[in-house]
Amino acid sequence: MNLNSCPTPHPQVAAQIVDEEAVIVLADAGEVNVLDPVGTRIWELIDGVRTVRQIIDHIIEEYEVSLEEVERDVQEFLETLVKDKIVELRD
Repeated sequence: MNLNSCPTPHPQVAAQIVDEEAVIVLADAGEVNVLDPVGTRIWELIDGVRTVRQIIDHIIEEYEVSLEEVERDVQEFLETLVKDKIVELRD
């Protein structure tokens, strides 16, 4: 994954945060996904402006974890969101 890419929510996604969990609805498929608090925090940082690197940097500042762990986990999470058509990556 290119760390300079900017993740952005897919246009067919609606999301709302309820009790520190993001509830994401895929309009076309009618699917509902609920993210845990860390996934929700990453979701909040996905704005189409921040790069993957900037999201990783924010998570490192907020949680006491290693750079390697955050890079791996954030990239895997974003890859899942892209695969599920929840997020698009823009260069």
